[in-house]
Amino acid sequence: MSDPYSLLGVNKSASADDIKKAYRKSALKHHPDHGGDKEKFQAMQSAYDVLSDPEKRSYYDATGQIPGEGPGPGQGAPDLSAMFGSLFGGGGMPFFNPGMGGMGMNMGGMNMGGMGGMGQGVKPARGPNKIHEIGVSLADLYKGKTVKLKMKRDILCTSCSGKGGSRVEDCNACGGRGVRMRGQQMGPIMTMTQEPCPTCRQTGKRILDPCGPCAGKCVVERESILDVIIEPGMQEGDRLTFAGQCSASPQFEQPGDVILVIRSAPEPEVWQRQGSDLLCEIRLTLAESLLGWERRLESHPSGKPLHIVWSGGPLREGDVVRATAWGMPNRSTGGFGNVRMTCRIDAATLTADQIEELRKVWPDWTTPTTAEDSVVANR
Repeated sequence: MSDPYSLLGVNKSASADDIKKAYRKSALKHHPDHGGDKEKFQAMQSAYDVLSDPEKRSYYDATGQIPGEGPGPGQGAPDLSAMFGSLFGGGGMPFFNPGMGGMGMNMGGMNMGGMGGMGQGVKPARGPNKIHEIGVSLADLYKGKTVKLKMKRDILCTSCSGKGGSRVEDCNACGGRGVRMRGQQMGPIMTMTQEPCPTCRQTGKRILDPCGPCAGKCVVERESILDVIIEPGMQEGDRLTFAGQCSASPQFEQPGDVILVIRSAPEPEVWQRQGSDLLCEIRLTLAESLLGWERRLESHPSGKPLHIVWSGGPLREGDVVRATAWGMPNRSTGGFGNVRMTCRIDAATLTADQIEELRKVWPDWTTPTTAEDSVVANR
């Protein structure tokens, strides 16, 4: 294909809207149904397919080649090491980030987008991370705990050094790029999409004599153990990172991380956590709310019973009382939070004698009178 910018009549600094407008104008002019040249119309379509896709456009701007097309006559594969070394002041190949849809290039914070098979022979630096959730009880979050977690993971086969065999050559199906371009006709427009090569499983290589221990898979399964340390005071959503503990893959220089996210395991309804404070409700009789009360809470996450005594005067519905320093460990201060208890007062059923005694306690209380215009309330 000729230069797609020239075909559409735009310069390299053209915006996506400028490219779209130029394509529509050219397509209308050269459409075969309007008497235009079919080959030129198809060239316009191919040019727009490249320039309308940010990844393909970046690839073309960097290499001068159309993604999926080989080098032109008399040309070899571009020396990317020299190219980017001269541009960014260094030798060697840049860092490849696997999370960019293909092989995204990241150089000192400059993201060059996914470039498919551009970096033939160069692996992304790290594989993707794996995130798992782990349920932890309130007691373990209070006291801390160490757990040995067994897991199976792939490691590179030592017999073949992760190559899969002693005789390895480029995959014929994708030309060693690990990806291939697939065309799809949508009305008058041919679209091209990039997809992983199923023949070589995106490795770009074909193994002629598979290794015995790994059967040509380049990896073997092994059991590993992670020492999971739950520190006192950890909270919902805290993360534990185990660097490089994902399965290895010949597609990456290093395996990704295993990340465990702490989730609170189901607990008795007695306690709710709010930061380093523990919340609960205390149900009181009317007499207790007026005269005082005591409770023994056996389910405290410390494992010790919590004996609460209140003699500080009458309490109303919804009042909150505190037990200082009986909450959860606070990792930032090294201390403990509080237990906060919300008082719920049960409706009292009083005998006639009890009501009479209460009238003596409040001699200024008067019996409600009913007049003709009174509205008598009911339960």
